Amino acid sequence: MTLFCPLCSTELKQHLLQPKLAIISCVNQNCIYPFNMSMEEIKSENLIFEVNSNDIMYGMKQKLMKSNVDSRIADFMSKEDDLVD
Repeated sequence: MTLFCPLCSTELKQHLLQPKLAIISCVNQNCIYPFNMSMEEIKSENLIFEVNSNDIMYGMKQKLMKSNVDSRIADFMSKEDDLVD
């Protein structure tokens, strides 16, 4: 489901803040959403949330495939790393 900014109507995107923490924000460089809100409001609107490595790798694979990267390379680059806990 595509979400749109309530301030400027630009599409909202998920961005990683830390390896396991993401925020949904406006991609319009001239817009301040959701940074015009308090942290309490951001949390209550579920705009900041924890993510796991599987979600991140799935998103990366989708971007690679959309960019016409060979599926074998996309699979290799987005597979779970056995060496990391």
